[in-house]
Amino acid sequence: MRPFKTKSRFRDALVENYPIIAILIGVLLVSFSIGLYQNPDTAWEYKAANGVIQWGMPYTEVRGSLINQPPLGFYLEGLFLGIFGLSIETGTTLVTIFGLGCTYLVYRIGKELYNKQTGIIASIMFALTPWELILSRSFLIDTQCLFFSLLTIYYGILKKLKNRTIT
Repeated sequence: MRPFKTKSRFRDALVENYPIIAILIGVLLVSFSIGLYQNPDTAWEYKAANGVIQWGMPYTEVRGSLINQPPLGFYLEGLFLGIFGLSIETGTTLVTIFGLGCTYLVYRIGKELYNKQTGIIASIMFALTPWELILSRSFLIDTQCLFFSLLTIYYGILKKLKNRTIT
């Protein structure tokens, strides 16, 4: 009898969250259809992530040429590239996942501050802006920085709302 309860809860969760799931699938399809976006910065940041794999630090060309950007993104990229293969396409997949995470966090922030419909509209508007589509298909750490910034804002909102209901 227990498997039926689990199946029912899973179905209920899908029914309740189908709008954001549909948005994320749609954004994923649009993102992959536009292909990769590359410029000199993407090549430079790819070299820094490759430097994490080679030397343990985000060096670009040779040991000693440290990149002047927040290193967390390069360490995450280096770890991902080390596990799934060293190519710019593989690294861009991680960036795309972070872009989907940003879309989801925008939805959650809108839902927490206003309501579910606001979160859905905000996530659609955010996800389909050219800026977000290009950044989520570029090998840049900007999307990861945005994800962690949104995560911090979301956590702060939850803490503030929790404190408001207690006092």
